[in-house]
Amino acid sequence: MENKTLSVKLHEALQDLIGLHRQLYEVIKQENEALMNADVKATYEAAASKEALIHWIYQSEMSRQAVVYALAQAEGLSSFTPSLKELILHFQSKDPDASNQLQTNLNTLSVLVDRIQRQNKQNGSLVENSLKHIHNMKKNIFGEVSPAKTYNQQGQKNQVSAGADGPRLISKEV
Repeated sequence: MENKTLSVKLHEALQDLIGLHRQLYEVIKQENEALMNADVKATYEAAASKEALIHWIYQSEMSRQAVVYALAQAEGLSSFTPSLKELILHFQSKDPDASNQLQTNLNTLSVLVDRIQRQNKQNGSLVENSLKHIHNMKKNIFGEVSPAKTYNQQGQKNQVSAGADGPRLISKEV
């Protein structure tokens, strides 16, 4: 294939990746809303969508890598699998427009990946905090597992504190 055609194919592959990453970012934001609203169905739907998008991103990345390999071979680059940075540097003097286009695509992709990672960490933190809250509620309802000491060191009976003698009831029906 001609180098120009490969360069266009690389740009198209990067555009596909950018589009898929944008979709993934939107799904992760929807997942955050679902988590905040405790919407189980929406959370499951977001997880399924994320899984499908990650699969398509993987497929698209494999296509991009194949194009990069073919382009590197056509350009006579010594690196077996050059990075986009290496291709950008290679094309700076030969084809500045292609180099700028690749740099723009790389920057866009990097920003999207960063946003996805931050949002995903925020979602993970939200889930972790929810699990801690549930654990604390469970401890409150079922009481502490550690046995209560009945007498102190002076031989006097300790005052029983709430929850120390077993489970505490949150509400009581009559």
